[in-house]
Amino acid sequence: MNVILTYVRILGLVLLGLCLSLTATASETEPTDTGRVVAQLVTSHDQVEAGDDFYVALVTTMDPEWHIYWKNPGDSGEPVDIYWGDSPSVDVGEIVWPLPATIPTGPIINYGFDGRVIFPMPVTAPEDLQDGDVISMDADITYLVCKDICIPEMAQLSVAVTIGEEIADDRWAYNIESALAEAPPPTDMIAGVQLENGEISFEFELDPTDIKEAYFFPETPGMINHSAPQTLALGETGLRLSVEAGFSLKDRLRGPIKGVLRSENAAGDVTGQWVTTHPDLSVAIGNVAQPVAANVSSLTVLTALIGAFIGGLILNLMPCVFPVISMKALNFARHAHEDVALIRKQGWLYVAGVIVTFVALVVVLLALKAAGSSVGWGFQLQNPVVIGALAVLFFVIGLNLLGAYDLKLGVENVGADLAAKDGNSGAFFTGVLAAIVATPCTAPFMAGAIGFALVQPALVTLIIFLALGIGFALPFLILSYWPSLLRKLPKPGPWMETFKQIMAFFMFGAVVWLLWVLSFQTDEGGMAKILIALLAIGFGVFALGKSGNWAKLATGVSILLAAVLVGSLHVGKPSDVTLSNQAWSPETVAKIRGEGKGVFVDFTAAWCVTCKVNEQLVLNGAGDLFEMHNTEFLVADWTNKNDLIANELAKYGRSGVPLYLLFPPGHNSVKAEVLPQILTRSMLEDALEGNSN
Repeated sequence: MNVILTYVRILGLVLLGLCLSLTATASETEPTDTGRVVAQLVTSHDQVEAGDDFYVALVTTMDPEWHIYWKNPGDSGEPVDIYWGDSPSVDVGEIVWPLPATIPTGPIINYGFDGRVIFPMPVTAPEDLQDGDVISMDADITYLVCKDICIPEMAQLSVAVTIGEEIADDRWAYNIESALAEAPPPTDMIAGVQLENGEISFEFELDPTDIKEAYFFPETPGMINHSAPQTLALGETGLRLSVEAGFSLKDRLRGPIKGVLRSENAAGDVTGQWVTTHPDLSVAIGNVAQPVAANVSSLTVLTALIGAFIGGLILNLMPCVFPVISMKALNFARHAHEDVALIRKQGWLYVAGVIVTFVALVVVLLALKAAGSSVGWGFQLQNPVVIGALAVLFFVIGLNLLGAYDLKLGVENVGADLAAKDGNSGAFFTGVLAAIVATPCTAPFMAGAIGFALVQPALVTLIIFLALGIGFALPFLILSYWPSLLRKLPKPGPWMETFKQIMAFFMFGAVVWLLWVLSFQTDEGGMAKILIALLAIGFGVFALGKSGNWAKLATGVSILLAAVLVGSLHVGKPSDVTLSNQAWSPETVAKIRGEGKGVFVDFTAAWCVTCKVNEQLVLNGAGDLFEMHNTEFLVADWTNKNDLIANELAKYGRSGVPLYLLFPPGHNSVKAEVLPQILTRSMLEDALEGNSN
């Protein structure tokens, strides 16, 4: 009998211990592990008093590279869904959704989560419950988990909370509170929205001073084209996000749009908040600047000024400028042994020509951007008319230097001759021409400074470009104040004529370069027009040396014909990609990265001499390096105007080419590495090796 009583006592103690154990773990379920996702239900409290609020939460932990989806999954996928049964003992509130992230998968963009994610849901304990009562919550949970493939999964989980004196589960209460703090809070923020020409723009009235990046996640699919890039522009009192409209908004807005605005500040802190847009609301956010550059905040006005100044100095060594500054060198050589005051005066006039032109170009560029055009530094060389006019101008200057004509017929102020002639006007217009042809070149230190300048207020932009112009013009100004150096040049003599004629061939070389650029911008008809224009100008120069009214008429007709032909040039075809069969697009980058390959993107243009030097010396012969390191080569050709490329340049703080981006494999959020503008093979090899590790 005693033995039986002993066994009964032991059994009772075991059952009591088991009950206590179950009570202690009632606030969380055993994790369900599918091999891809570990899911469990947890609560913020073990016990709550009747009428009190608490939280139940779904906790999911994904294996590396697997992800699940937000309530709007984007281009594909299915959101997490929780069904609480037909007759739950308590009403469970809506999910407090965490802040989503973009998940590129091939050419599409999805919205979702990876790693560990907590989905809190509010619960209120009924007031009619008594101490000791149990709130049981049974959930059927479904979600789609994706990596290279997508697998629908389901879990049936139960969790319980006891009514009694409040006892918080310290671990899960802290985790749930952290998830709530990081989740986008519901706010009364109202945003304006506009739909025009298939593009939807959201305007948010908030402090833009510390915003580096932003993204709008619409709650409902179909509002935007999820795979299209979103362009961020900052105003004085807010920001604007523009993106291609979705299939349900192609023709008109149909009421309020709700979503989450995700923003990142200069320190890298990411926040989000729910907002509601309305088509009848217009939010005034002040003057809007160009698309925001992702790394602009790393610069200050002072460093941008220094970079612009040093870049301007180095710009004198770039090959695109040499044909023009060679004319200035010729002029200095001609007057080296004459009046020093005259040389200094011409030095200042050259500076004035450079500064006036830089300022004029910046004013035009800012005006175009204010009108909504996506343009960058060197924008004028994206216009075939400008390229054609420069080709004709350089051709005329070359003929003058070669001695084919000498204008003495009262037309000394003809613009084509001004840059080639001696005197004050020649010095000023040499500066003008040098500034115009210098813009397609990007010297070291320049790119970051220009990218920074073009997202600043207009006054700051002008000041930074003034620093660039001063740096560019300063060497000749210093030379004009250094008579001892000038006097070391040989005295004027027959050698001067030979030197002048040699300079003519540099001009003709520049004409060849410009015609080559034009071949990328226009079709065969356009090339025929510019060649006929050069022929007409050549005949006009021939007639210029003859006497009689017929000669004057022939010259006038030739000039008029050349002007008409140049003015009729237009973009006739897109640029061909020469280094790669694949043209750049954000979708192509995402697709290739999703296949486990790295991506190298060459942002280039036919008129960018620095780009072409890098291509000939490094990139054209680097096919073995790209193949060895499993990296695809893409070309973003900006020879002709392309808003998508302009916006991408702006994301990296640039407003001109070249730009070289190296993306690591994988469809994650890791940003590209920005390579230097002057490339070497060893530099490229080191970057590719580091990218593939």
